[in-house]
Amino acid sequence: MKKQLLVLGFNILAFAIGTAQNSDKCATMPVHQQRLQNTAYQTNFTNTEIAAKNWLSNSTNQLNASKPQNTIITIPVVVHVVYKNAAQNIPDTQIVRQIQILNTCFRLQNSNFSSTRAIFDTLGADTEIQFCLAATDPQGNPTTGIVRKSAPSSAGFDPILNMDKVKSSATNGDDPWPNDKYLNIWVCDMSIFGQAFVLGYATFPGEVPALDGVVIQSEYFGYGTAAAPNNLARTTVHEVGHFFGMRHIWADDDGGTTGQCDSTDFVDDTPNQAAKSASDCNLTINSCSNEAPYWGTIDPPDMVENYMDYSADGCMALFTKGQKARMYSYLNTAPARIAIKTSPVGCSTVGIKDLYSNFNDYIYAYPNPTSDILHINITQFTPANLKCELYNINGQLVKTVTQLDYQNTLQLSDLSNGIYVLKIYNSEVNAIKKITIQK
Repeated sequence: MKKQLLVLGFNILAFAIGTAQNSDKCATMPVHQQRLQNTAYQTNFTNTEIAAKNWLSNSTNQLNASKPQNTIITIPVVVHVVYKNAAQNIPDTQIVRQIQILNTCFRLQNSNFSSTRAIFDTLGADTEIQFCLAATDPQGNPTTGIVRKSAPSSAGFDPILNMDKVKSSATNGDDPWPNDKYLNIWVCDMSIFGQAFVLGYATFPGEVPALDGVVIQSEYFGYGTAAAPNNLARTTVHEVGHFFGMRHIWADDDGGTTGQCDSTDFVDDTPNQAAKSASDCNLTINSCSNEAPYWGTIDPPDMVENYMDYSADGCMALFTKGQKARMYSYLNTAPARIAIKTSPVGCSTVGIKDLYSNFNDYIYAYPNPTSDILHINITQFTPANLKCELYNINGQLVKTVTQLDYQNTLQLSDLSNGIYVLKIYNSEVNAIKKITIQK
């Protein structure tokens, strides 16, 4: 056993080195492989997988799960911010933004889905899963859903040498809240020797309560705080996908024995893929042709738009209907996932409503003056159901956008020179900007 653990340790360390060199995003599978050395975990994980597979093997379950449920599942979240310096003690606004982006992506409301290639655009799924910061803590007290814990500068939280230490107060981290009522997300520094070699990792359904949840490197939690190509908050979307049972779309078979196309992510409508994307958006790759019967005679390209690849954040745009069905197989069989669907802890608005009075400060419309295109970016947080209206100097409505995302582009080439008023609003917020068109 000691020899096996030593070999595993070398493999994990090799992953760390390789990750630092190749900018891998996710340590979920190396951590999972290490956890499998624990017999109890291996048994529990195997039983969880079998139950989900059996549920999904029922064709009625599979078909119904991929369709609209007309019932939204709301998952309460507690964010444990474990920080060693001020930069890692991320602000509430950054946390709120990340929760909203989770909702945008899991509900298929992300604006970049419209650019998904035609071969895949009918596969995008509204998972009908959404997220909120928890309103009640485990003792029944009101909470913002955000816990802050200061850690010493010497604390290590990386998933290679200090795996899961961030999940316990005994090792300078923060203890989880019950995993049958909360999705625990820890935000911390996972660097080794100052190198942030991994962006996040998560546990699959079937993990023990003390370890269940998601861990994210501080600067990658939220929007616009990290460098491209991982700057649009998709790291957390990817990791929460793992939390609901999703595997990497290439099935972690890099270096496989039959042309690197010999594994599966257990989802038929995600094309077989030989290797992870290189943090880019290469639409020309078609690395495998041995597709699932779902595809018939079609040989689709790699689905680099999928959240479970390693594509650039700006490229990621969808979970598929097959992935939604797999998520629901765990939501209907794994005890903690079943329970969290009806968690009684509620959704917090504390700290969010307070931001509304400054909403105008979060709107950036540029360039201004402009000649033909106006970019509208919303920072800090994006309230739901935002609308955009553009009025000319005479008060006439000349442009309307019925649903704003946090990044938007407005075409103005058909408008004449002059001063215009941009109004962005919903039932709770209102922002006004003066725009000049000058050609």
